[in-house]
Amino acid sequence: MNDKIEKIEQIVGLAHSYVDVCNQTVNISQEHRINALKAMGYATDDEDRLSAQIKEKELKPYADIVDPVCVIRDDDFNFIYIYVSEDTDENAVFAYEIQLEDGTLIKKSMPLYEVEIASYKELYGQVYDRRRLILDTKLPHGYHTFSCSIDDGREQLKSINMSLICTPVKCYMPECMEQGQRLWGVSVQLYSLRSKENWGIGDFGDLKSLVKHIARSGGHFIGLNPLHAGYPANPDPDMISPYSPSSRQWLNIIYIRVEDIPEFNTCKKAISAVQEKGFKQKLRALRDREYVDYRQVLVLKLQILRLLFDNVRVDDRRTIRGRKFIEFMQKHGDELINMATYDALQAHYYAKGVDAWGWQKFDKEFDNAASPFVAQWRKDHEDDVRFYAYLQFIADEQLHEAFEISKKEGMILGLYRDLAVGVSKGSCDVWSDTDRVYRDASVGAPPDPLGPIGQSWGLSPMDPDSLKMAAYRPLINLYRQNMKSCGAMRIDHAAGLYRMWWVPLGENASEGAYVNYSMHDLLGIIALESVRSKCLIIAEDLGTIPQQLREELKKVGALSYKLFFGEIAHDGGFIAPKDYQSVAMSAITTHDMPTLVGWWGNGDLTLGQKLGLYTPEQAEKIGHDRNISKQRILDSLHGLHSVGSEVPYRACEIESMTEDLCLGLQVHMCRGSCLLYSSQLEDWTFVATPVNVPGTFREYPNWRRKLTLNIDEIFEKKFVSRLTAAMSAARDE
Repeated sequence: MNDKIEKIEQIVGLAHSYVDVCNQTVNISQEHRINALKAMGYATDDEDRLSAQIKEKELKPYADIVDPVCVIRDDDFNFIYIYVSEDTDENAVFAYEIQLEDGTLIKKSMPLYEVEIASYKELYGQVYDRRRLILDTKLPHGYHTFSCSIDDGREQLKSINMSLICTPVKCYMPECMEQGQRLWGVSVQLYSLRSKENWGIGDFGDLKSLVKHIARSGGHFIGLNPLHAGYPANPDPDMISPYSPSSRQWLNIIYIRVEDIPEFNTCKKAISAVQEKGFKQKLRALRDREYVDYRQVLVLKLQILRLLFDNVRVDDRRTIRGRKFIEFMQKHGDELINMATYDALQAHYYAKGVDAWGWQKFDKEFDNAASPFVAQWRKDHEDDVRFYAYLQFIADEQLHEAFEISKKEGMILGLYRDLAVGVSKGSCDVWSDTDRVYRDASVGAPPDPLGPIGQSWGLSPMDPDSLKMAAYRPLINLYRQNMKSCGAMRIDHAAGLYRMWWVPLGENASEGAYVNYSMHDLLGIIALESVRSKCLIIAEDLGTIPQQLREELKKVGALSYKLFFGEIAHDGGFIAPKDYQSVAMSAITTHDMPTLVGWWGNGDLTLGQKLGLYTPEQAEKIGHDRNISKQRILDSLHGLHSVGSEVPYRACEIESMTEDLCLGLQVHMCRGSCLLYSSQLEDWTFVATPVNVPGTFREYPNWRRKLTLNIDEIFEKKFVSRLTAAMSAARDE
């Protein structure tokens, strides 16, 4: 049995070991690799069945003649593999045709012997050839279709249709950045924005306002938390993480600014409802809260949005507006309908009193989007389904409007979106997975010094082989949707382009294994979509990242991600930002770290003890090490003249973050070599509490903390004006 286990491991690409962040080789036990194989659907406890699965997998290429997909990058040798039996007549006529994306047809034929044999192997008593068809035509970038046939006069063999994807090597980069222009911008959790107009959560209207302020202050981008679709019907106040969405293809409708919808101004019932005294009081209370109350915000928004939908003909073909909505529905087809159906079904179950946190709680006949019972339910509830499709239409429109404003304001990148690692197991994306690429496991990270027990994120992994069988359609759609209405896209946990740590459901993260993906293919597709969308790519390459991936990311022109607190020299000091890799985005902190105020004042350590994350002894040790780091930071700031005498030379003299120290840190980073520098907006207003505390769920209000000031109030502060002017000057040095 062990030989068969090893064989299937080799076929599917399971790693036996990896190099960790400490540059130590770690072996992965066979037990843990077997767990990954089980999640992929292999019968590791049934030798006969596993043998049949291996046989089917090994013989499939020769039955299909070609692979389901081939990605050819501009720097690749231009060929396609053809799989045939060795006893095929060498004089048989080999013919192929390529249908280009624009409909152009290329046809050619030749004797089979002109297709060179690259290798051969014996399988189950038969020898098979793998031949290399060299394409003598340089194909344009795009998604094409290849098929071929072999005719020996007695029998004609026909291949499957292969998706032939031709891509550039490099991702898109604005010309000014290619010439070395360095830009600064801000990162912000959209929900955290305060304003006098929003309904208790930052929305697309607030984003438009922030765009104007940042652009006029000299910034060229706003980095956003993932805007992926959540669960609008789920009443659980803790199921709101932007990194554990229902769908990565669609938008979170909670960010809709109701008053900005054109239909709102013509709907008297909606206007009257919003102006009602009790409704206004509820809005005021939601605005005043320190933390976002997602449930109550959604209740109020959905109430008014449904009024709009029910009282205005949003799909009236006689109007330009109606045609736009219909075109949106037609363009996005089944994928949009599935998202809308899922939201409507989930709302239906919750209304019946069912805790429908995911499709697993639906009746069995509704447990997947392709079910005929789902199709009938959709017909019976057509208005409910169309309502949720309408919400996606509005969200898409308002995000696009914000991006258009950024371009009018002269921002080079405008918005940059964040692509989360995956979706939760009860998500719409898993429910509507007609290509069957998702598997019952959880992605995460192996143990390391920062996380001794490893991490399991509760997100369903995509199976690499199934992705190839689907010609990467799910990923192509995913990348394309997330490169809309933005100038850059950040790929969270970019290590997933090379391998993913699969953890068995319900098990510890340490019991996982690495599953390899086709880095070559994925980066090629990302480059193609990046160029087509004119969207810069930022790869979050922190943690355990294979050197091969780092080299490939550099080759394709994806920006690396450099965190000040993580860039430590061998002597324990902080590496000067001017010595960072230039094709990168730098930042001081992230959403998973304390704010500057929290870090300098050790507020995160106090909070960590309260939450049970640190013992007093651990907190004391971290605090001691941090005091050393603070002094090292001051040494670097003074040594490189990022601050003057207004900032003390001794860390023990600075009890809490000051304006001068904060400004000095931002200038220090802006003078660095990275093409992009992203500043955290909350650090401009000295927010003390963190966005998210890793390792907690209900213990801390993650993803809910708001900023302390309204947007306009932030930019009325003299310090912010001084800060942004200094950052712009430092970037221009």
